[in-house]
Amino acid sequence: MAWAYAELAKEAVKRGGPTALRAFYTGRGIIIGGAITSASIAGTVAYDKWSKRRSAAATERASDVAAETPAAGDTRNGQPADSSRTDRLMQ
Repeated sequence: MAWAYAELAKEAVKRGGPTALRAFYTGRGIIIGGAITSASIAGTVAYDKWSKRRSAAATERASDVAAETPAAGDTRNGQPADSSRTDRLMQ
């Protein structure tokens, strides 16, 4: 324990005393805490943007598929949309 105390005493003398040493490490903790908080907020914002883009793309794809799929009995270009068209092509 004496060695650790001697190292702390030397560092405190370099910083300007025990109070200045505590202020130095407290300030350092605030800076590190602020950086961690900023990074986590930035990550959350990026994830929210990504998930919104992904859901918008999924709904767009779903609406495209719904627009392309004809209902039973519907006709496109005068052709029936059911299996009778493929039956005629197979003959």
